Amino acid sequence: MEGEPFTFLIYTLLVPWAHEVARAFQLPTALLWIQAATVMSIVHPYFHGCETYITDKIKSKDEPFTIPGLPLLLSSCDVPTFLLVSTTNPLSFIFPLFEEQFRVLHKETNPTVLVNTFEALEPEALRALDGINMTPIGPLIPSAFLDGSDPRDTSFGGDILHASNDYVKWLDSQVESSVVYVSFGSYHELPKKQTEEIARALLGENLIKVEGRKEEEDLSYMEELKMKGKIVKWCSQVQVLSHASLGCFVTHCGWNSTMETLISGVPVVAFPQWSDQNTNAKLMEDVWKIGVRVNPKVINEEGIVEAEEIRRCLDIVMGSGEKAKEVRKNAERWKMLSREAAKEGGPSDTNLRDFVNGVGQFMHVDG
Repeated sequence: MEGEPFTFLIYTLLVPWAHEVARAFQLPTALLWIQAATVMSIVHPYFHGCETYITDKIKSKDEPFTIPGLPLLLSSCDVPTFLLVSTTNPLSFIFPLFEEQFRVLHKETNPTVLVNTFEALEPEALRALDGINMTPIGPLIPSAFLDGSDPRDTSFGGDILHASNDYVKWLDSQVESSVVYVSFGSYHELPKKQTEEIARALLGENLIKVEGRKEEEDLSYMEELKMKGKIVKWCSQVQVLSHASLGCFVTHCGWNSTMETLISGVPVVAFPQWSDQNTNAKLMEDVWKIGVRVNPKVINEEGIVEAEEIRRCLDIVMGSGEKAKEVRKNAERWKMLSREAAKEGGPSDTNLRDFVNGVGQFMHVDG
């Protein structure tokens, strides 16, 4: 507002210059970390004394390793891909931005990092870094899908695309827990060959698939998929995941998608592509046990996971065996815990209120 001075700055990933601007004006800051606390607890040590150790372990491929403060046993396929510095890595340009992010963060004494996670989900990771106050305030989900306190609050307003919501009527017509939802996010476009293999694996399934490819009409099996499924350019993902007909989410494991999955209680087939998604997939399968990960060791010479492996994962998650029962039970458990964390008076809600009250003290002092 005009005439009101700035007293505090909250900034997010990959804009370290914002922190520097705030320091120039002697403004206190907090970093809003929009990935898992576990990812931060891997990346931070990399830039503070563990680079050689982690790089060597990544190069060793099959040799598992640990990170100080984390109870996870990791392999090279579990670390964020932006640490795989190479000229062929499409995320290599992000590496120096993360390096700068942590350099400026360390200029602060006990800096505050607000994390889109919750206490029960990542208790060890939230305490893994000495000298950094990681505060869980998540899941950051519109309240209409979280606690229902405001039915009008269905979106944060950042949707890239908008389209007809006729998919909701289609979902209403499906049997409970029978639909496979497939989406790989708003940014990453799969190679056509990979899309073909996914389509082949999905034949015979009731499915809703987000397919933004311009060449979608050229894909094999498209007509067969449309016979039992719904292909859309865009949908409200959390609305789809919250629908009773959903039985499984084939996901790229982006962190927003992960949070939306958890609050919806939907089992997953984890199919990570890049960035932090490998780590999120590791957590989904081995820590939270809400699904099955596509085996990274079966990627063929073209970098493609073939239909048989995707089908294997779908059969486990959508089946009637003990593994399917386990992931469904765990998905329901995390649904309850995530909603408990974010409800009024819950731990994440309390953390956020305490933070806002603390910022208010800065305003009072300056005033």
